Amino acid sequence: MTFKTIFGRTAFLAAALALLLTATSQARAACSDHAGPGVDWFQCDYSFWDLTGANLSGASLTGADLTAATVSGANLTNVNLDVAIWTDGRVCAEGSIGGCD
Repeated sequence: MTFKTIFGRTAFLAAALALLLTATSQARAACSDHAGPGVDWFQCDYSFWDLTGANLSGASLTGADLTAATVSGANLTNVNLDVAIWTDGRVCAEGSIGGCD
């Protein structure tokens, strides 16, 4: 193997690792977003949270854990609850929008 080949492969692996770390940090950052319209809480753990009166319209809570969370008065209009864990512990059906089916 030549130096050029080794350097090229190393540069490629470094770029791939940087991309992976960037994608991972962006995915985790969404879980720290405040409740609000259109928030993306993909597979986030919000068990036992108080979301009383929160405006979550148009949000994506796909796969989110809402076990024992308080959602009374929350605006769930067009909220994607696809396979989310609902407040009572049941898993919402695929395609659940605005409520846990």
